[in-house]
Amino acid sequence: MSSLATSRNSTNVRNILSLMGHRVKLTVASTFAPDRAVEAAARLFSTPPRIAHTDRERELLATGTRYPVRSAHGELAAWRFGRSDRPAVVLVHGWGGRGAQLRAFVPALLDAGYQVVTFDHAGHGYSAGEESTLVHFCNGLEAIASELEGRGVTIAGAVGHSLGAAAIGIWLNQSRRDLRAVLVAPPTSVERYSGYFARKLGISERVRRAMQERLERMHGRRWSDFELPQGVAQVGAKALVVHDEDDREIPQWSGLSLARAWKDAKFIGTRGLGHRRVLRDDDVVRDAVDFIADRVVFAPPPARGDVAFGAPAPIL
Repeated sequence: MSSLATSRNSTNVRNILSLMGHRVKLTVASTFAPDRAVEAAARLFSTPPRIAHTDRERELLATGTRYPVRSAHGELAAWRFGRSDRPAVVLVHGWGGRGAQLRAFVPALLDAGYQVVTFDHAGHGYSAGEESTLVHFCNGLEAIASELEGRGVTIAGAVGHSLGAAAIGIWLNQSRRDLRAVLVAPPTSVERYSGYFARKLGISERVRRAMQERLERMHGRRWSDFELPQGVAQVGAKALVVHDEDDREIPQWSGLSLARAWKDAKFIGTRGLGHRRVLRDDDVVRDAVDFIADRVVFAPPPARGDVAFGAPAPIL
């Protein structure tokens, strides 16, 4: 077994044991010390796993230019690839991820005539901080975009994965920027995810609700502000939603509901790629670049009961 595989297995074992320990403590605290349970749950909910970069990710980052970007939550580590006078495409990772996870998109976007910018969100990768929430994600994305625009760079597109895809939708709704967005495996509800989080850790609904209220007060934003798909109904930017039917973390209906609500969205359904391997699929990368470059016509999301196209649409 390779050292990398051994390291990953060891990390998985530690994560499972840690989860079991948190579950026992929170289940007991929910019954006998609910205030402490709320505080602990809020801290866990806002603390992403900081997973080390793989060798391939570090190799990619070594080919780019690293630079710092100041955000509302501390300094973000960002990297630029390609000529700085070209339109930019921003790559946005998900919860517990790293910007370099979207490395497969970099060479194809460079070949298409773009510069590429990726970054680690607050509390992730090489960026500062310990906490991160969807508020951090949206603020980080705005900081990256503002820095680029401050240098006179046009942002042509953004590619986001998982929570990063949701952040792009919310950010576009707030900023009204006009670009092309590729959203891979997007979730649609922070509150629904918090229910999954609570069940996994044995937290009662009373404690989950109190945790939500605590985090809303802390960040000055109601979770209802982040609920999708209603949060994108007025977005004018064009979007391509890509979602695999075998995604076990975020079901495909989540991406479908978002694409159906987005007034100018297209949809591609994939199979057998799951939640993360979809980021390394050659066809997905090619479709994303073709969409951003407006080189291919894609199909709208299928009506309920119809089958989604797994490739660019035939003549419509």
